[in-house]
Amino acid sequence: MCRDRGRRKAFTLIELLVVVAIIALLISILLPSLSRARAQARTSVCASRITQVAKSILLYADDYDEGLPFLGRGWEDCDDLGDVEWPTGSGMTVRDWAYAENWLMPNMPDYWFDRQETWPVEADVRNGSLFKYTRFENLYRCPDFERVSDPGKFQNAFNYTRTLLGRKWYDYDDPEASDPDSAWRTDYGSPFGAPGPVLRIGQTYAPSRLYMLLDERWSHHCANPDLDCAAGTGYLEDQITKMWMAIDAIWTIGDEGGQYHGSPRLSQVVPPELVGLITPIKGGNAAFFDGHVTLDTDILPDRLIDEGWGFDIGRAGLLFFEWLREMMFTQRGKKTLNINLTL
Repeated sequence: MCRDRGRRKAFTLIELLVVVAIIALLISILLPSLSRARAQARTSVCASRITQVAKSILLYADDYDEGLPFLGRGWEDCDDLGDVEWPTGSGMTVRDWAYAENWLMPNMPDYWFDRQETWPVEADVRNGSLFKYTRFENLYRCPDFERVSDPGKFQNAFNYTRTLLGRKWYDYDDPEASDPDSAWRTDYGSPFGAPGPVLRIGQTYAPSRLYMLLDERWSHHCANPDLDCAAGTGYLEDQITKMWMAIDAIWTIGDEGGQYHGSPRLSQVVPPELVGLITPIKGGNAAFFDGHVTLDTDILPDRLIDEGWGFDIGRAGLLFFEWLREMMFTQRGKKTLNINLTL
């Protein structure tokens, strides 16, 4: 007769600890993969949303003789646009153009120029002229933008914003800009050229390379309280941070693209001797005039490009000229750029 027939089998403490260790090991292996998968999913959703907004703008253009809803110049000081008539004889001031741009929502400049910390009832994308084409509020923001929790930031309505490339750009080969008394040059006087009429879709030479919309960071421009807008620490930053919502594309010195997606990498303006000291950044989605979307890394991630901040100002300047030439090519097919640095 077997004496062990009635005994119950059980795990020893060692066996239990081994099982727990195996489970912990599997979790440590799987969690990063799951986290990356979720991040990739948010990146895909973000790209899908900005694609839909870009297509909505193209539909808008179809209804308005290929004209875009991008009317303002977009690089003026947040709190000092003045009452300059532009272009001469138009009867419109620079501020008027900014208020006329209501594709996102009515009276958009008010929430920056007047430094409001609370938004009025009409500050809703449902009231913008583009909403009849988009139809969904969540299309206006990236999922990662929605996840940001910062008590100092009060805006959660949108972070996909247009670039300044909604206007045809003239250089000094163009009679519209070469004459300093021309309507488009008056009260502008940039050595790099002058903004002209609203750019129509059919006028673009290389729409697949011309930026239309970009995914911006939580703490800059569209997403920031205006109190952050003029916090320049030096001349260059002071000049390029005082801008309203419709500013330029990722490859310029005027705007900061989103830093939510992809693998971190270094900005193009980090000097070699500082590579080990500068934190890599992620990328943001950008939509182009042909409707496609790519994931790009901002070349000037924090806009603190004065000498004391460790960025190569000379390299930043070269990148700006490269961008300017690219903009002229994508808009008009021009391979050379005639600027006047004597102004």
